[in-house]
Amino acid sequence: MNRFLIATLIGGGVFAASFAAFAHDGEHKEVEGKTTTVIGELIDAACFTASDGDAKGKDHAECATKCMATGIPAGILPEGKTEDDALVMLTNPKPFAPFAAQTIKVEGVVHADKHLIDVKKAYVKDGENWREIVLDDEHHKMGGDEKKDDGHKGHKH
Repeated sequence: MNRFLIATLIGGGVFAASFAAFAHDGEHKEVEGKTTTVIGELIDAACFTASDGDAKGKDHAECATKCMATGIPAGILPEGKTEDDALVMLTNPKPFAPFAAQTIKVEGVVHADKHLIDVKKAYVKDGENWREIVLDDEHHKMGGDEKKDDGHKGHKH
């Protein structure tokens, strides 16, 4: 499992880099797939992978917070699933850092074969309610709802 997730992270990085390069060529096409919702624990992908899935929960929250705050990819371990079902989130991990080890809800397009989720919206469990986590990356700044004209037309998140 450890080698598989490391390969997934490397592949995810290559995918994200190529996706970002394509997105900045002027035209951007939606990733094909249906938006779905995943609920689970917020993890940092590096420690989780290196520990074969043991680096999670409140005992690992402080480390995960530091990792995500410095840019280590964030991930989600879906409720009721095993470490093999964890998904790396294609978004800036820094806004997620304060919520390490907490229950989050992510809306996005899942690419299960690559263990990735292209995040469209994210929320953290706040008592009985959900509070939105404001995404902060160039991919989401290209959204069709924004009035800013940055040369990226037709992208709707």
